[in-house]
Amino acid sequence: MSEAVPVPKKRPKHGRSVQLNPAKVTEVMNGRGLSVEALANRSLKSVGTINNVLAGHAVYRTTALPIAEALGISLDVLLAGASSQNIVSTIHEYLVDEVLTDWQTASNGLRFQVCRLRHLELDRSARGKRFDLRDLATDEEQRCRTWIKRHPNVCETLNGHPNIIRNITAFHDPTENFYWVIDEWVDGELLMRKIGGQQFDQLLAKQLMLDLARGLQALNEQGIIRRELNPASVLIRHADGRAVLTEFELAKLIDRGPTVSTEECPVDPYRAGEANSDDVDRRADIFSWSRIAIHALLGKLPDSGEERELLDTVSIPPSIRDLLLRACAVLRSDRPDSMQDITSAIEKWEVQ
Repeated sequence: MSEAVPVPKKRPKHGRSVQLNPAKVTEVMNGRGLSVEALANRSLKSVGTINNVLAGHAVYRTTALPIAEALGISLDVLLAGASSQNIVSTIHEYLVDEVLTDWQTASNGLRFQVCRLRHLELDRSARGKRFDLRDLATDEEQRCRTWIKRHPNVCETLNGHPNIIRNITAFHDPTENFYWVIDEWVDGELLMRKIGGQQFDQLLAKQLMLDLARGLQALNEQGIIRRELNPASVLIRHADGRAVLTEFELAKLIDRGPTVSTEECPVDPYRAGEANSDDVDRRADIFSWSRIAIHALLGKLPDSGEERELLDTVSIPPSIRDLLLRACAVLRSDRPDSMQDITSAIEKWEVQ
């Protein structure tokens, strides 16, 4: 159960540490029509800093003042009503150490936020993903819980695979009506931050393509379709540069009912056209794999149908180019039949 645990007060150095009232900050942001990103830009602070303020974490006065100025309000007003103690949010045996993202919405409508957690007793971090179930009708909440539980179920099925994240636990927090999914902490960064605007050399591209293919192949062999893999759901470990697949809430477990909502999915240039329906198979994963691979090789993601001309400018074997072009075909009947075919072909690629 989530609870507020008072931390012993430390005497602030020169009175520099303050805690803003999250409710007042939110109220002013709403009144000004400011998002977290907009306030971060105005105050020249990071999105993470603004999220931590909204989570009730103490900050230095030198950080709080620019935020107050960006909101156009006195710092004293934002301090009013804030706790005199530094209140730290905990969930079970974990401390919410840092809020890493703003609230995001998945293609099926699930609203979530990613946090870095720290174990209260052990020197161990974890990746926590909290899903907002507040304000949902009972049937909607139950449907969302079913989707969320797919992630730990998939992780358990592939437990120990080097390209699949390891899940620790998942549970409902009735106090705030969040559903938490807690995974191992991967010391790395999202692929979407590494892939933007910079071409991977052939060796790095081959390793990425193999890691993704092996992870997807393992999923497919267990009757699981990842369905809409993209760079925002792939972590790259700092230690060895290997790719780790995560975010399996939208994975489709064959013969176990629908995965996505009936509402139209937002546009995702890495997702196969058929992936937002229930008539989907492993060839949807092949499409996503190819689009990520092409992005890495080119340093940019071309529009669908423009891949051939741009791949001709990259020094890769013709067999790899042809494989990528087949894999990103709009018609799934034109794509390779399995990730096994792709893995075998990439393994034979001798990078010069």
